[in-house]
Order: sequence, then C-alpha cells, then structure tokens
Amino acid sequence: MNKDTIKGRARILVSDSVVECAPVKIEKPKAGQTSWGMIEAKEVFDTFAAFLLLPEGYTIIGVYFDVPSYSWTIIVESDAIPLPEEGMMIPTLELVYQRTEDGKVSIVDMQLRGA
Repeated sequence: MNKDTIKGRARILVSDSVVECAPVKIEKPKAGQTSWGMIEAKEVFDTFAAFLLLPEGYTIIGVYFDVPSYSWTIIVESDAIPLPEEGMMIPTLELVYQRTEDGKVSIVDMQLRGA
C-alpha cells in the first residue's frame, strides 16, 4: 500500500449538548437495541457531517454509540491529522464552536489531544 494514500484518523466525542444542536433529532439507542454488528448508515454519517461543520478534507468514516459513556464517537480521517505511532490510540479531535449575533455557527478552534 502506498503510504501517501494513508490518512490520519481522529475521534470526536459528541456530547448531548452538541447533539441538541443537530438540525434533526438524533436518538440514542434504547437499552437492548445496541449490537456489535455493522449496518450501513449513510444518513447518520450525513447528519453528523452536516452539523459538525468539519473543514474541507475531513471525512467521517465511522459513527459509533459508546455504551459505557452513553455518547456518540465519530471517527474522521484527513491528511491534516498526523498518523499515530504504531500501537498508539488515535487522538481525540476537540472542536470549539462560536455562534455569531446573526445566528451563524462556525468552528473557531480545533485541537488534537493525545497525539
């Protein structure tokens, strides 16, 4: 595999306060509905992509509901994210948003933690 094609990956931990800003309701799985299988969930990817306002070049490649923390984890990849050292966990991408007086929301800061 050509090393130039490998992009770095990071996880975004999505809290309830962020989910509340989604343009549509995103419901957490009810007890007993969580499974370890995989499903095609393009709509879920598109929903998170639409309201997380990720910069160009950042692609969502996974959406997971983390049962122990009862929150969402979004996995993104980008050339802007450094590759982790072998055996290391992927870093957490922390996003800081700002809402202007006219109601527009934008990302004002992005930090990789644990990289």
